Amino acid sequence: MNHHSTAIDKVVQSILAKAGILGAKELEEWKRPHAEIRKLSQTDYGASLRRQLNFDQITELVYRATDVWPNFNRAAVGPLSEKFFSRSADALSLNLKAAPYNSLALYGFYVDRSETSLEKPLIYVNSAHHTLAIGTAFCHEVGHHFCTEIAKPKPSGIRFYFDAAYSEHLRDEAELAADVIACLAGYPKAAAKAIHEKGQQKDGVKRGQFGDGVLQGVRGYLKECYGFDFSAKLSPDQNFQYLAGMIHYAKLRMALLEEYDV
Repeated sequence: MNHHSTAIDKVVQSILAKAGILGAKELEEWKRPHAEIRKLSQTDYGASLRRQLNFDQITELVYRATDVWPNFNRAAVGPLSEKFFSRSADALSLNLKAAPYNSLALYGFYVDRSETSLEKPLIYVNSAHHTLAIGTAFCHEVGHHFCTEIAKPKPSGIRFYFDAAYSEHLRDEAELAADVIACLAGYPKAAAKAIHEKGQQKDGVKRGQFGDGVLQGVRGYLKECYGFDFSAKLSPDQNFQYLAGMIHYAKLRMALLEEYDV
């Protein structure tokens, strides 16, 4: 997965050395996953989505993604493997570095070439995570790259992807745009629609509401498609961490379906 280069390694190490300072707030919030999960569960994702991104912006992002992944939003991207990540990075002319970081609070980062001495933009992913989380982080950072090409606002500086910051993404247009790419990469429209309709029928909830039926449908889908489920092999904190991500992306996916039929 890695594009081997001493120059890339130096840039990655330099940026990671700043993560604990620049992400101090996020690292502190990561220690309280219950609060983030409660906040996400109570948030109106449809309203948040409409405030930050319109239909034309989302359509443009999807169109750009299909240049790299022709079946984007028609089939789940992948399979998530070293070959998939490397080929995608090469197609996008990106530097890619995967390596473990000393905190699972960090999923990765994106930095444009204007911010470094490198000739190409750089994506870093924290390889200490489950493969699904690595894939989510990679697609999220690719979303930032798309924003530098076609969307507004263009990312500035280093775009860290921290866990326990999902509620902040709903107030940040660039972060939400990156989340849209990660979301659609994992939940193509047909799968999202099936989960949504079955879950809504089971729960008897109205538009915009997110019940246990949808969550269970999402959990089953991720297990079947990506081999992910909560496990005793993971620490309680890590299970809560992944639950927060599951809720965030599932609610965002349902909002994209309900608000824009994407």
